[in-house]
Amino acid sequence: MQRRAATVYAVLFLVIAAGAYSLVGVADSPTIDLDGETYTENESLPVAGYEYTVASVGDGEGTLTRVNESSVYTATLDNDTTVDLDDETYRVLIANTSDPDEFTLREEFDLGENVTNVTQDGTEYIVRNESDGNRTLVPRSEYERQRFGEPDTRTYAENDTFDYQGNETTVTNVTADAAQLQYVAPATEETSLAEGGNVTLGPNGEEAFVAHFPEEGVVQLSTDLEGYDEQVEEIDRFDERIAGLWGVAILSGLTLILLVGLAFLPNK
Repeated sequence: MQRRAATVYAVLFLVIAAGAYSLVGVADSPTIDLDGETYTENESLPVAGYEYTVASVGDGEGTLTRVNESSVYTATLDNDTTVDLDDETYRVLIANTSDPDEFTLREEFDLGENVTNVTQDGTEYIVRNESDGNRTLVPRSEYERQRFGEPDTRTYAENDTFDYQGNETTVTNVTADAAQLQYVAPATEETSLAEGGNVTLGPNGEEAFVAHFPEEGVVQLSTDLEGYDEQVEEIDRFDERIAGLWGVAILSGLTLILLVGLAFLPNK
């Protein structure tokens, strides 16, 4: 009698496990289906007058780039440092006053490796070997004038403009420590994309998109942000139900094994 009852319950749990397993097998998982253009690597994306390029598309991530032709850059020229200008080296010189309004660039000469220099009492000298075997100390500035001529000097005041690293540059401020510069030049801006991530594109971030990667090497940008979230929630609910069915199937199978094992234990 006990074995018959166990057999009936075993059949019941077998039916439950098989039913749950079959439902898992026939269920179709919902997918993300959005309105929006798809893009592959190196394709262009125009948004409100801005032109973006899909620089890369990977596994659930990507990058957009845009060239901003009017990016503002700043630079600092510290006092008594050197800077390269027009393929020459210049030293930055600022007067030691409380409120300077200009600075000077003085050409620096390359004296070569065989020239010996010493500093005495704050003045730099060049050691010159004379024909009679004696050595003479010559102030560096005098030595340079004798060998190279007068150095090129350029003086710029606040609000002056000059060519710096190929860009028209404005002197915005001068202090005793440094000269502050500002110029406009192109810059490449990057925007990162990730599955389900929201990005704002266009001037002042006027348009919002959600990124979706429907297949390898393809990114879709859609303005249906709410629709994406709703579909993700639907997928999550489906996954929860499937996980529940797997739980029912596994627990029913384990119960079935336990019932059969206990029912057919040999009598003592």
